[in-house]
This record gives sequence, C-alpha cells and structure tokens, in this order.
Amino acid sequence: MEKFVVITYLFDFYQELLTDKQRNLLREYYFEDLSLGELSEQHQISRQSVFDTIKKAEQKLLDYESKLNLFSRHQVEQQTFLKIKALCEKMYAHVEGEYAIALNEIVTLVDGFINKI
Repeated sequence: MEKFVVITYLFDFYQELLTDKQRNLLREYYFEDLSLGELSEQHQISRQSVFDTIKKAEQKLLDYESKLNLFSRHQVEQQTFLKIKALCEKMYAHVEGEYAIALNEIVTLVDGFINKI
C-alpha cells in the first residue's frame, strides 16, 4: 500500500498516542496538504524541525501498528464481514420465508457494522 494511504489510516487509529505537536503537523501535512515550508512558517519552527517531527511521528505510527496490529485486524475484520454479506446475499436467492427475512436482517446488520468501522 502507498505510504500516504498507510500513514493516513494509521493516523486514524493511533493519533491519540502522538504528542499534540506531532498530531497537528501530521494532520496539516497529510490532510491539509501543507508543505514543509508552510508548516515551518505557520508554527514558527525550522523546516528541518518540521521534517524531523513528521518523520518521528510516522515511525511512531508504524511502531504502534507493528506492536498492536489494530489496522491489520481492522482490514481482516472488514474483509470477513464483506464475505459474510456476499454469502448471505447469495443464499438469499435460494430461500424463502423466515430464512429470507433472517438473511436480509444479517445483511442489514453487516452493512451497518461496515459503515461504522
């Protein structure tokens, strides 16, 4: 996966574990697309300090993921729920009555869960 995508996902999971400075600089760099120069000017710190802080924060996010695996587990769970949904939809075409209603309910619950995560 592209570094930008990985860091933005990891940021969603672990941002509270970063310092305020790291969190703000990463958010502005990745989500607001500010350059190192713009961040340097805005925060009144050197460009090198901005760069170092962002690199350290990125490494912290990668370290947290290597130890906690929250993002990896999230991806596996999401794929599992998508498979459950697909199987239920496939079975739905071959059943009637209360089984069809139950399968439809499962699909609705899975959709709700997927949309929350």
